[in-house]
Amino acid sequence: MKRSLTIMAVAAAVAMGVAACGSSSKNSVSSSGSPTTAATATTSGGYSYGATGATTPTTAAATSSSELGVAMNAKVHQNIIVDSAGKTVYIFKPDGTGTTSKVPAALKMLWPEVMSTSTTPTVGSGLTASKATVNSAHQLAYNGHLLYTFKPDVKAGTANGQGLGNVWYVISPSGTPIT
Repeated sequence: MKRSLTIMAVAAAVAMGVAACGSSSKNSVSSSGSPTTAATATTSGGYSYGATGATTPTTAAATSSSELGVAMNAKVHQNIIVDSAGKTVYIFKPDGTGTTSKVPAALKMLWPEVMSTSTTPTVGSGLTASKATVNSAHQLAYNGHLLYTFKPDVKAGTANGQGLGNVWYVISPSGTPIT
């Protein structure tokens, strides 16, 4: 019962988040309202990756010395950028390549910014260091796109936010959104 209430709360929060984007998208969480969960997990590069909707790094996943890395994502079937914990990062299309986030305040709890404590972020193998930047608020960007994570992606490698509201997308190692 407690798990059902948690799943319903996440589904409701996701639905509100998509509605707040003002989109008429038909994208949603699975028909059960439940984000993908993994039955088993493997470990690679010091990070756990679940079996369902998971990544199996084929290049280097982010390591403790890198703020951004690359991992193969099963949902989009290609390499994407991940944070230092191996979690999927996204861009918010309305941000464009601006340095100020345009994420509505109502969505910021679901879509936290990827932050850096350094003015010169570090990247793992497969990424270009000169494409990684930090704005004045310490938010990481890659190829000019501000980066975010998605709270319902509780396990490294999940990409439940991909395509939500037709504004949230994972990003390739070259720095282009994967739509």
